[in-house]
Amino acid sequence: MMFLQLLLLLSAIATNCASATATASLPNHNGDEGALVAFKAKISGHSGVLDSWNQSTSYCIWEGVTCGRRHPWRVVALNLSSQGLAGTISPAIGNLTFLRLLNLSYHSLHGEIPASIGSLRRLQRLYLVQNTLTGVIPSNISRCISLREIRIQHNKGLQGSIPAEIGNMPSLSVLQLSNNSITGTIPSSLTNLSRQNITGETTILRDRSLQASGTIRISLHGHLPSDLGKSLPSIIQQFGIAGNQFTGALPPSLTNLSRLQLLDLGTNNFTGVVPAELGRLQQLEVFALEDNMLEANNEEELEFIGSLANCSRLQHLSIGWNKFSGKLLPGSLANLSTNLQWLQISSNNISGVILSDIGNLAGLEVLDFGENLLTGVIPESIGKLTQLQVLGLNSNNLSRHLLSSIGNLSSLLQLYAGGNSLEGPIPPTIGNLSKLLALGLSYNNLTGLIPNQIMELPSITMFLDLSNNMLEGSLPLEVGSLVHLEQLFLSGNKLSGEIPDTIGNCRVLNLTDNKLDGSIPGNLATLTNLQELYLGHNNLSGTIPELLAWPNAYAASCMAARQRADVAATEIADY
Repeated sequence: MMFLQLLLLLSAIATNCASATATASLPNHNGDEGALVAFKAKISGHSGVLDSWNQSTSYCIWEGVTCGRRHPWRVVALNLSSQGLAGTISPAIGNLTFLRLLNLSYHSLHGEIPASIGSLRRLQRLYLVQNTLTGVIPSNISRCISLREIRIQHNKGLQGSIPAEIGNMPSLSVLQLSNNSITGTIPSSLTNLSRQNITGETTILRDRSLQASGTIRISLHGHLPSDLGKSLPSIIQQFGIAGNQFTGALPPSLTNLSRLQLLDLGTNNFTGVVPAELGRLQQLEVFALEDNMLEANNEEELEFIGSLANCSRLQHLSIGWNKFSGKLLPGSLANLSTNLQWLQISSNNISGVILSDIGNLAGLEVLDFGENLLTGVIPESIGKLTQLQVLGLNSNNLSRHLLSSIGNLSSLLQLYAGGNSLEGPIPPTIGNLSKLLALGLSYNNLTGLIPNQIMELPSITMFLDLSNNMLEGSLPLEVGSLVHLEQLFLSGNKLSGEIPDTIGNCRVLNLTDNKLDGSIPGNLATLTNLQELYLGHNNLSGTIPELLAWPNAYAASCMAARQRADVAATEIADY
C-alpha cells in the first residue's frame, strides 16, 4: 500500500515538473510585440505603413514585420525603408533579439542611434541610410557579432569618430559611412575587415572629415590613373570613391572591370566626357556620377546612357548635378533594364521630351528629371509606374495638363512638378495618393479650384506648395484634415473668401497675394506649432488676434503688421 502511495506521489511530481518545463518553453509572445508597440510610440508621423500595427491582428503580419520559421513568434526582420517615418528610434528595438535585418532607410528619423542595438547578436544587416540621425555610432555595436553589413551613410548630424571596435567584428564585410559628419582618424583595426572579405567585394570608406592613419591609405584628391581598370584586381565587384575631391577625366579602362556591380564616383570634381563603352560592365547594378563637372555637349556624348542598355541588372542610375547638355534621345531610356529602380538626371541642361513609353520601366521607385530643359507633355504612361515613390519633374519647360493618371501612382511619397508651364485644373485623382508626404506644384499656370481631395490627405506632412498659379475660389474647409502638415504655401493665387477656422497647426503658413477677405481667425493665436505666418496683400479686415497669447518662443517678435482697427494687409513673420 505504501509502495502504491509512493508511486502516485512520484507520478504527480513528474507531471508537475513536465508541466513547468512545458510552460517555461513557451515562446515569449509579448516581448517582441511590446518592442514593436514601443517602437511605434516613438514614431510621430508615417505614410500609413503603421496603420496595420494594432493588436487586433498578429504582429507577425504587421506591415514591414517578418517572423521566423523555426521560431514563428520571433521577429527576424523589420523592413520599413522609404515609408515616410518621422520621429526617433526607440531603445526598445534592442528587445528584438532574433532580428536579422533592420532597415529604416530614407526617412526623417532624428535623435541618436540607441545603444541597445548592441543587444542584437543575430543582426546581419543594418541599414539607416539618409535620415537626420545625430550623436555618435555606439561602440557596443561591435557586440552584434553576426553583422555583415552596416550602411549608415547620409546622416549629416552623425558625429564623433568610428569606433575602433568595429574592426574586430568577425562577420563584417560591408561598412558604408559616407556623407556624415564623422571626424578623426580611420582606426587601424579596420584593416582586419579586408582579411575577412572572401567574396572579392571591395568597400571603400569615405567622409570628407576623415583622415587616413595606420596602414590604410586613402587619396582624397588628384587624378585617377589612366590604367586604373587594368591595375585593379579583376574580381573587384564594388568601386566607390564618392565624397572626395578627385579631378580629371574618368579613365576608359574602368570598363575592363567586367565583374563590377557598383561604380560610385559621385560628389567629386571629375571633368570631361563619360566613356561610351560602359555597356561592357554587364554585371553593373549601381552607377552613380552625381555632383561632378562632367560634360556632354551633344547627343553623341550622351551615348553612354544608351550603352547601359547592355547592363541587364542595372538598378540605380544617377547622373544629376553635372554639365550634361544635348537632347535626351528616347532610345537611350527605352532600352534600359526593367530592373531599374532609381533614375536621376536632375540639375543638368538636358533637352528633348520625356520618353512616351517611360511607363515600361515598371520597377522605378525614383524618377527625377528636375531642373533641366525638357519640353513637351508629361506622358500618360507615367501612370503605370505603380512602384514609384519619388517623381521629380520640377523646373523644366513642360506644358499642357497635369495628367489624371498620376493618381494611379499608389506608392508615391513625393511629387515635384513646380516651375513648369502646366495649365488647367489640378486633377482630383491626386487625392488617391494615400501615402503622399510632399506635393509641389508652384509656379505653373494651374487654374480652377483646389480639389477637396488633396486637402483630405492626412499623409501630407512635409509640405503642400500650390503657390504662384491662378487658382481661385475659397480655401476648402477640408484643410483642417492636414493635421500633421509642416508647411502650407498658397500665395500668389486668386483665392477668395474667408480663411477657414479649421486651418491646421502648420509651422509655416503663407497665404499672401490672394483675394481673401474677412477677419483673421482667432484660433491662429492658439496654434502651438505656428512659427511663420504670412497674410499680406489680401482684403482682410478687423483686428489682429492677441499674438502674445501664443505659447511659442517667437511670440514677442512676430508683430510686423499695420495694427489698425481695419487691417487692409497683414504681414506677420518670424524674424
